Amino acid sequence: MNAPERHEMFTLPEGARKIDMLKDPKMVNCIQFNIQREDHTLANILRYKILQHPQVLFAAYRMPHPLEYYVELKVQTTARTTPVDVVKEAIESLMLEYGNIRSAFDNELFRMDASVGDGPRTVGRMGAGYGGFGSLDTSTAEFGVARDMGERGDRGDDVDIDF
Repeated sequence: MNAPERHEMFTLPEGARKIDMLKDPKMVNCIQFNIQREDHTLANILRYKILQHPQVLFAAYRMPHPLEYYVELKVQTTARTTPVDVVKEAIESLMLEYGNIRSAFDNELFRMDASVGDGPRTVGRMGAGYGGFGSLDTSTAEFGVARDMGERGDRGDDVDIDF
Protein backbone atom coordinates (compact mmCIF):
# COMPACT_ATOMS: atom_id res chain seq x y z
CA MET A 1 0.00 0.00 0.00
CA ASN A 2 0.95 3.64 -0.28
CA ALA A 3 0.30 4.40 3.37
CA PRO A 4 3.32 5.45 5.41
CA GLU A 5 4.63 3.25 8.20
CA ARG A 6 2.57 3.48 11.39
CA HIS A 7 5.49 4.56 13.56
CA GLU A 8 5.87 7.70 11.44
CA MET A 9 2.70 9.05 13.08
CA PHE A 10 4.51 9.32 16.43
CA THR A 11 8.26 9.44 15.84
CA LEU A 12 9.76 12.84 15.22
CA PRO A 13 12.38 12.59 12.46
CA GLU A 14 15.95 13.31 13.46
CA GLY A 15 16.73 17.00 13.19
CA ALA A 16 13.07 18.01 13.00
CA ARG A 17 11.61 20.51 15.44
CA LYS A 18 8.43 19.72 17.36
CA ILE A 19 7.01 23.21 16.78
CA ASP A 20 7.76 25.68 13.99
CA MET A 21 6.42 29.23 14.04
CA LEU A 22 5.55 31.27 10.98
CA LYS A 23 4.47 34.89 11.16
CA ASP A 24 1.34 35.52 9.13
CA PRO A 25 2.03 38.50 6.83
CA LYS A 26 -1.68 39.14 6.19
CA MET A 27 -2.81 39.40 9.81
CA VAL A 28 -1.47 41.71 12.52
CA ASN A 29 -0.01 40.00 15.60
CA CYS A 30 -0.70 36.51 14.24
CA ILE A 31 1.49 33.41 14.25
CA GLN A 32 0.94 29.98 12.72
CA PHE A 33 2.34 27.12 14.81
CA ASN A 34 3.10 23.91 12.92
CA ILE A 35 3.10 21.16 15.54
CA GLN A 36 4.69 17.95 14.30
CA ARG A 37 3.34 14.45 15.06
CA GLU A 38 0.09 15.62 16.62
CA ASP A 39 -3.55 15.37 15.58
CA HIS A 40 -7.02 16.64 16.48
CA THR A 41 -6.71 15.43 20.07
CA LEU A 42 -4.10 17.97 21.08
CA ALA A 43 -5.02 20.69 18.60
CA ASN A 44 -8.68 20.92 19.56
CA ILE A 45 -8.11 21.13 23.32
CA LEU A 46 -5.28 23.63 22.82
CA ARG A 47 -7.46 25.78 20.55
CA TYR A 48 -10.27 25.66 23.10
CA LYS A 49 -7.95 26.76 25.91
CA ILE A 50 -6.42 29.54 23.79
CA LEU A 51 -9.87 30.93 22.93
CA GLN A 52 -10.59 31.35 26.64
CA HIS A 53 -7.82 33.95 26.91
CA PRO A 54 -9.30 37.49 26.90
CA GLN A 55 -6.61 38.91 24.57
CA VAL A 56 -7.15 36.35 21.79
CA LEU A 57 -8.92 37.57 18.67
CA PHE A 58 -8.68 34.38 16.61
CA ALA A 59 -7.55 30.79 17.12
CA ALA A 60 -8.10 27.86 14.78
CA TYR A 61 -6.33 24.75 13.62
CA ARG A 62 -6.37 22.45 10.63
CA MET A 63 -4.75 19.26 9.50
CA PRO A 64 -3.55 19.79 5.93
CA HIS A 65 -3.77 16.11 4.95
CA PRO A 66 -4.61 12.88 6.80
CA LEU A 67 -1.30 11.30 5.82
CA GLU A 68 0.77 14.28 6.98
CA TYR A 69 1.18 14.10 10.71
CA TYR A 70 1.12 17.69 11.86
CA VAL A 71 -1.40 20.37 12.68
CA GLU A 72 -1.38 24.05 11.81
CA LEU A 73 -2.56 26.20 14.72
CA LYS A 74 -3.10 29.88 13.95
CA VAL A 75 -3.40 32.38 16.80
CA GLN A 76 -4.04 36.12 16.62
CA THR A 77 -3.97 38.33 19.71
CA THR A 78 -4.39 41.98 20.59
CA ALA A 79 -1.33 44.20 20.89
CA ARG A 80 -1.28 43.68 24.68
CA THR A 81 0.25 40.20 24.38
CA THR A 82 1.85 37.90 21.83
CA PRO A 83 0.56 34.64 20.38
CA VAL A 84 3.63 32.84 21.73
CA ASP A 85 2.86 33.96 25.30
CA VAL A 86 -0.79 32.91 24.97
CA VAL A 87 0.14 29.46 23.66
CA LYS A 88 2.67 28.99 26.47
CA GLU A 89 0.04 29.96 29.06
CA ALA A 90 -2.49 27.58 27.50
CA ILE A 91 -0.04 24.67 27.53
CA GLU A 92 0.95 25.34 31.15
CA SER A 93 -2.71 25.58 32.16
CA LEU A 94 -3.58 22.30 30.41
CA MET A 95 -0.63 20.54 32.00
CA LEU A 96 -1.81 21.70 35.42
CA GLU A 97 -5.43 20.66 34.78
CA TYR A 98 -4.52 17.21 33.48
CA GLY A 99 -2.01 16.76 36.29
CA ASN A 100 -4.82 17.42 38.76
CA ILE A 101 -7.08 14.93 37.00
CA ARG A 102 -4.32 12.30 37.07
CA SER A 103 -3.70 12.93 40.77
CA ALA A 104 -7.40 12.61 41.57
CA PHE A 105 -7.55 9.35 39.60
CA ASP A 106 -4.49 7.96 41.37
CA ASN A 107 -5.86 8.99 44.76
CA GLU A 108 -9.13 7.22 44.01
CA LEU A 109 -7.26 4.06 43.00
CA PHE A 110 -5.29 4.24 46.23
CA ARG A 111 -8.52 4.74 48.22
CA MET A 112 -10.10 1.72 46.50
CA ASP A 113 -7.06 -0.41 47.26
CA ALA A 114 -7.11 0.66 50.89
CA SER A 115 -10.79 -0.24 51.23
CA VAL A 116 -10.30 -3.68 49.64
CA GLY A 117 -7.56 -4.57 52.13
CA ASP A 118 -5.47 -7.60 51.26
CA GLY A 119 -7.33 -8.34 48.05
CA PRO A 120 -5.83 -9.28 44.72
CA ARG A 121 -4.42 -5.80 44.17
CA THR A 122 -1.49 -4.53 46.21
CA VAL A 123 -0.44 -0.97 46.83
CA GLY A 124 3.10 -0.53 45.65
CA ARG A 125 3.32 3.20 45.08
CA MET A 126 1.33 6.36 45.48
CA GLY A 127 1.17 9.48 43.32
CA ALA A 128 1.48 10.04 39.60
CA GLY A 129 3.33 6.79 38.92
CA TYR A 130 0.84 4.64 40.78
CA GLY A 131 0.30 2.12 38.03
CA GLY A 132 -2.34 3.65 35.82
CA PHE A 133 -5.14 1.72 34.14
CA GLY A 134 -3.14 -1.50 33.87
CA SER A 135 -3.21 -1.92 37.64
CA LEU A 136 -7.00 -2.28 37.78
CA ASP A 137 -8.16 -5.78 38.60
CA THR A 138 -11.36 -6.05 36.60
CA SER A 139 -12.19 -9.48 37.98
CA THR A 140 -13.31 -8.07 41.34
CA ALA A 141 -16.97 -7.92 42.29
CA GLU A 142 -17.26 -4.19 41.64
CA PHE A 143 -16.49 -4.72 37.96
CA GLY A 144 -18.27 -8.03 37.54
CA VAL A 145 -16.80 -10.92 35.62
CA ALA A 146 -16.86 -11.70 31.91
CA ARG A 147 -19.70 -14.18 32.17
CA ASP A 148 -21.88 -11.46 33.73
CA MET A 149 -21.69 -9.56 30.44
CA GLY A 150 -23.78 -11.82 28.23
CA GLU A 151 -21.45 -14.83 28.20
CA ARG A 152 -18.88 -12.90 26.15
CA GLY A 153 -16.08 -14.32 28.25
CA ASP A 154 -16.33 -17.65 26.42
CA ARG A 155 -15.73 -16.18 22.97
CA GLY A 156 -12.39 -16.94 21.40
CA ASP A 157 -12.15 -13.59 19.59
CA ASP A 158 -11.90 -11.43 22.74
CA VAL A 159 -8.76 -9.38 22.96
CA ASP A 160 -7.17 -8.64 26.31
CA ILE A 161 -5.70 -5.15 26.21
CA ASP A 162 -3.11 -4.30 28.83
CA PHE A 163 -2.50 -0.60 29.24
